[in-house]
Amino acid sequence: MKFLTPFLLSISLISVELPTASAQNPAPGLTVLEPKGFREVAQLRPRSTKEIKSSTWSIGGETLDRDYTDYQSYRHYLGPLGAKRIRLQGGWSKCEKVKGQYDFAWLDAVIPDAYSRGVSPWVELSYGNPIYPGGGEPKLGGRIPTSEEALVAWDNWVRAMVNRYKNQVTEWEIWNEPDLNKLNTGEEVAVFYIRTAKLVKAIQPNAKLIALGVAGVPATAFMRPFLDHLKKENALDLVDILTYHGYAPNPDTSYPKIEEMRKLVWSYNRSAGRPKITFMQGENGAPSTASAVTIGALRQYDWTELSQAKWDLRRMLADHGRGIATNLFTISDIHYAAGDHMTGVNTKGLLKTNPDKTIERPKMAYKAAQHVFSTFDDQLELLDQAKPTVSQATVSAFQYRQRKNSGSLVTLWSAEARPAETYEPKPTDVTIKGKFDQPVFVDLVSGKVYEIPKNQWKKSGDSYTFTAIPVPDYPVLIAEKTALHLLTPTGQSANPSFKYLGKIAPKNSRDIQSSNWSVGAEYMDRDYTVYVNWKDYLGKLGVKKARIQSGWAKCEKVKGHYDFAWLDEIVFDMVKQGVTPWIDLCYGNPLYSGGGGTTLNAAIPFSGEALAGWKNYVAAVVARYGDKVTEWEIWNEPNYKISIPDYADFFITTAETVRSVQPKAQIIAFAPGSGVDYKFADSALKIIQEKGKLGLINQISHHRHIPNPDNRDSEVELEKVVAKYSPAIRIRQGEAGCPSEWNNNFALNKYPWTELTQSKHILRRLLTDLGHDKESCCFTIMDAKTPQEWNHKGLLKANEDLTVAHAKPAYYAFQNLISVFDDKLERLETYPYSVKKEENNTLSLYAYADKANQLQAVTVWIKDNVPSDNNEQTLCDFTFANARFKNPVWVDLIAGTVYEIPKENWSKKENVFRQIPLYDSPILIADKSLINLSVNQ
Repeated sequence: MKFLTPFLLSISLISVELPTASAQNPAPGLTVLEPKGFREVAQLRPRSTKEIKSSTWSIGGETLDRDYTDYQSYRHYLGPLGAKRIRLQGGWSKCEKVKGQYDFAWLDAVIPDAYSRGVSPWVELSYGNPIYPGGGEPKLGGRIPTSEEALVAWDNWVRAMVNRYKNQVTEWEIWNEPDLNKLNTGEEVAVFYIRTAKLVKAIQPNAKLIALGVAGVPATAFMRPFLDHLKKENALDLVDILTYHGYAPNPDTSYPKIEEMRKLVWSYNRSAGRPKITFMQGENGAPSTASAVTIGALRQYDWTELSQAKWDLRRMLADHGRGIATNLFTISDIHYAAGDHMTGVNTKGLLKTNPDKTIERPKMAYKAAQHVFSTFDDQLELLDQAKPTVSQATVSAFQYRQRKNSGSLVTLWSAEARPAETYEPKPTDVTIKGKFDQPVFVDLVSGKVYEIPKNQWKKSGDSYTFTAIPVPDYPVLIAEKTALHLLTPTGQSANPSFKYLGKIAPKNSRDIQSSNWSVGAEYMDRDYTVYVNWKDYLGKLGVKKARIQSGWAKCEKVKGHYDFAWLDEIVFDMVKQGVTPWIDLCYGNPLYSGGGGTTLNAAIPFSGEALAGWKNYVAAVVARYGDKVTEWEIWNEPNYKISIPDYADFFITTAETVRSVQPKAQIIAFAPGSGVDYKFADSALKIIQEKGKLGLINQISHHRHIPNPDNRDSEVELEKVVAKYSPAIRIRQGEAGCPSEWNNNFALNKYPWTELTQSKHILRRLLTDLGHDKESCCFTIMDAKTPQEWNHKGLLKANEDLTVAHAKPAYYAFQNLISVFDDKLERLETYPYSVKKEENNTLSLYAYADKANQLQAVTVWIKDNVPSDNNEQTLCDFTFANARFKNPVWVDLIAGTVYEIPKENWSKKENVFRQIPLYDSPILIADKSLINLSVNQ
């Protein structure tokens, strides 16, 4: 058994044959091997910083002083990470570019923001400032200020810093790695340190002072003269905390040198009759890329995101097990510029960056760190005198006790070598004196929690022996279950009496006669996605339709000459896969004066020449694809920038052109943006009606991107508007989706979406549409690389080169929904029910019946809030007045897992279902005959 890369999100995925990510850009760990014979029972729940009262954990936020990272891009990841502190660098030279004038705007955008997120900044006062002769250098490894003028200026800046931020910063570190520059002697740095420390204390008497961030360990040749001078000046009490760095390829080999340094420092405390100085590991982490890619410490070795996560976990928990506070280096990859100590990208970040320093995505180490920060808080007490007995000499072990319930927890890992890509776990016997009622095994990389089989542990007095525990080369836990913060794994029923049967079998588009479902395939007209890269995922998804954009400017690059090769490839292949395109006729063409714009929010064609060119183009597109495409949407989101009279005229012109070529064409109007602009629709319909052209409209599409997908208020208003004009006009949802991570632009921006919340959002939106008999389109199949930034609403995660990295959980969730809800089911307009539940929440519930045998499927979820990352389920009792079930099952649509509802949980005679698990994502209560189970379990 080998432990392989765990996925960033613990989720059970359907067994389905899909294209794999390229070897050059592998998806981060789509599979993980479970410990043999261990049953997964839960998932560690990451806790935000504000949920954690106190802990010893800090995260590095260095180099903002030189603009090597971008705080505005990574700040949204700080709170969810769970670290209680962040290390920042003060940046004298960035604050004072003109003598005597300070610009703190950049720090004002960082320190208060971090503090507001529950993350306390500790600020390193550094580096030098070259505007002063002898002012030192503004870089790693630079000289400290030495001239009198520079030192006076330094003093003034330090005073300004402490006065400005003393309400948010209580810890100040003085310089960083002074020992890197051999001209910085220990004695000289001591003089500089005392000077600076006294300035800070004069303004902020209760401030904690941190020295020195030394690069080397034990750095005796530097530390001894430093400490000698402090002792001579009776200034040892100016050091509250001593920080050190020191990077070792095997993190477990670091501690003999750390102990040597501690003994040296504490010998000065003893001789002066003072308390021991607290030691803190001030900067440590591993790269995540090959040696040829990264710079900085440990660059001589090849690393991956897996070995980075392993190394970081070992360093953090080896520190913690020795009572050492830790600053994990660092939150974001660092882009060092020419002129500094080094040049290039230091890939030690927990967040992978784009070339412009914005965040591409969290790495595995981010999730691993979340698991540690959430678990090892001030409520977990280190038992430094307790020594678990292990049967393997190379296994490290530390023991803890949960303060609230005295539950035990032990960390274990194989420590003999640098973390490897693959490692055969060592079967290890572990004996612990502690308290276990429900012992579990925890993988800290994946966050998965497993029940330890009863035949692998026993109790004797107050000792517990666990046998053949698989210990890999990264930390795992044996823990009392109640000592952990847990989530129910996605797809698992919270009712333990439900019997797992398997997973939903996906259906190919060709195997479905018709359904309600369409997927967005936009952006190809502008090459923000490339069809050939993701087409193999389309038919396997199971949708019957796909929305594409016609791309006038891409088709007609020379007036009167059309190149439809790119569109041919798409339309013909989609049809071959059993997917019917519906085409959004857009956008403009700059070939023509007044030809309109070529992207979202663009002007429509308005000059006589451009309109003539547009009509010719539309006629050519309809003639070319009319035997395969019958639905034509006219423009995209015109309500944002186009006047209503102009759009109404343009719509009529375009619709008449379509009908002149394809008389029975279905014309789709409006496609207003996210807010469902029913007032726009009302005004446009009025104009079109007054012109006697209402018959040109068969359907009206709208878009709907809102945080809580269950809110239908504006849709109801649109339905009222349309009913005034014609009951024959059908409303369809033309674009609704959700990002899988933070976006600064586009709908649903500036919110910490995840792949899990994306899945929940999409299911709730689509099933709300189905529950109101509305055809529905999921936006969109593939992440799109726009000029602004990536639009992360895709069901498929994209690599930088626009190829597929991996299918997101939302892809499989939509696939599960499609497999169940095809044209064989019909909605039951009325379905009386009652529910008993302990919590005061609101449900969405819709019922369906098989057209042939009338057996039923009921969808239900908690709808009150924006979808969360919490899978906690509540148990409810339902009574359905008109229930028809023979063999009811419980189905989680995200994971596609199917569980038998046992007879003790339902009564056919009384139509009662008892203890049904619900949460904020749709589940089904369905007759088993309506669910196709996969044979590949």
